[in-house]
Amino acid sequence: MLSEYGMQFFLASHSYFVVKKLFLLAQKKKLSIPVISANQGEWQYSDLRNEMPNNPIIDESIRLYKEEMELALQ
Repeated sequence: MLSEYGMQFFLASHSYFVVKKLFLLAQKKKLSIPVISANQGEWQYSDLRNEMPNNPIIDESIRLYKEEMELALQ
């Protein structure tokens, strides 16, 4: 909603769900949402309009979510 009013803001999060929601909003509204993340001392740039960032914290969140779903479906 803030971006629809032309406001720029910065958000820091390690949460897969926060990043995923922003990714879905970028896809739905065709918004550019730049992401800068650090991976083993290197800064990486991506845009949620194009892809989810390649990030070990997000990768681990996805792995844990899949593990939880497997347990729930047993």
